[in-house]
Amino acid sequence: MTRGLVLVPLAALAMLGGCGGRDEPTLARADVAPLIALADRIQHEGPCAQARDIRALDSRQAALLRARRVPAAFQESLASAVASLSEQTPVCLPSVAAAQAAPPAPQAQPVPDDEHNGRGHDKHDRKHGHKHHGKHGDD
Repeated sequence: MTRGLVLVPLAALAMLGGCGGRDEPTLARADVAPLIALADRIQHEGPCAQARDIRALDSRQAALLRARRVPAAFQESLASAVASLSEQTPVCLPSVAAAQAAPPAPQAQPVPDDEHNGRGHDKHDRKHGHKHHGKHGDD
């Protein structure tokens, strides 16, 4: 998110808390200060923190509107400023742990010779007195 894109909504928020005259509507500083602080912080954060704080900013402005703490003259400006930031919400990708060494490759098993590879009956034949019949006819 670029700095300029955040400054426009930030300026709009700052104007809402201005020092209006007696007849001009104003937003209480206690209400607008947290919004301004969040908007200011967003421009210096990484994507995940920006996404989190933009959601928080949206929630706070919605709560102020529901509580009727925003004068009618400022409701559209406030909603527009926060919506502008919300449209710029960056994608927060989960962090990936530092690459670790690949697990060792499985070691190759030695290839058994013909007598021990399961095809011969050497052990079985000796146990039961059978003659060994080799592949080459050398009985």
